[in-house]
Amino acid sequence: MNPSPVSPIEQPTLGLGMVGFSPEQRTAFASLIAHPRPGLPSWRLVSFWDADAWWVNGSRVSVLPDGNLRVTAGRPQERTLTLRLEEVHRPVAFSTPLGSSDFEAVCTFDPGSESAIHRVLIQFDRWLQPMLFKAALGALIIERGTTLRGSIYHVTRQATLLAVLDFRHGHAAVLPTASPLDLIGAHWDRRPTGAHDLPESFALCTPAQLVWSYARHTTRDLLPARYRTEMIYYRHEPRVPMGWLRDSTLRVLSTLFTAPGDFRGLHERTEIPERALAEDLACLYYAGAVTTTPFKAAGSVQVRPQEPVPAASDDEVDSTMGRSTLPPIDAERTAPARLYQNPRSKTFS
Repeated sequence: MNPSPVSPIEQPTLGLGMVGFSPEQRTAFASLIAHPRPGLPSWRLVSFWDADAWWVNGSRVSVLPDGNLRVTAGRPQERTLTLRLEEVHRPVAFSTPLGSSDFEAVCTFDPGSESAIHRVLIQFDRWLQPMLFKAALGALIIERGTTLRGSIYHVTRQATLLAVLDFRHGHAAVLPTASPLDLIGAHWDRRPTGAHDLPESFALCTPAQLVWSYARHTTRDLLPARYRTEMIYYRHEPRVPMGWLRDSTLRVLSTLFTAPGDFRGLHERTEIPERALAEDLACLYYAGAVTTTPFKAAGSVQVRPQEPVPAASDDEVDSTMGRSTLPPIDAERTAPARLYQNPRSKTFS
């Protein structure tokens, strides 16, 4: 297959979560991060639990007897937060000064220094390179569409294997040290069906997870046009880890599991803003969780063998994008709940 075009890699929009900061501080930070330096991803403030990286007000941090960190709220709507840093799987930076000398922060920044704020975002960009590479690879998967269906590809650049994409079995693996820039001019080599082994040193994932990573971080509208006019049905659980689903995505799943609906109806039933709803549906579409084809919906009557089966749409998601990692939605028709239910504090675990 021809190499990827030598063109600028689309810069994604990353989500930054904050805790312990005042409304005035958050407003000032939002203004600063909205203007990234050239060649770097842009950032926006998002829900703390949906963020790619966190800023914590270091002056509000204290160390608990068990070694975990307690962060007091900075806004009326916030609650005290307990962090188990050894279980946090995203970049975290603490503003100075620190409220306790009993812990050593890996990354700190002066909240009053614009240059310090930009430096910590640059550091986050370096730490997030593996995720950014997956998002860039997901963008190329969407670009190639159905031409990839049922095939196995090795993505290489200058004799370096960057990724193995197995669309026949729904598996993938990526080079942990790869960056988005490595994909410029990379070759997509179609391999025989037996060449589906995944290198042990590579990070395992699925094509669905790669596409989801891109869909969640792009400003492009990826929702197929028919999803704004036709009836939308719940198909099955998304083929991504549960932790990737934000609250609004869970609400969409629960609503569709109860009954199908069109875009306008879902907007009214979920009360999710239209832009966010389109983002959630796009992610769910590429994760194979929703469909506009009635016979593919969960619980639909199976088509008898003698009856003609409608052909799949050109942009229909391939069933080999990867297997679901979620438990099935239960008979009570409720979406999986967040794990943080303590009314007085929230603990990351």
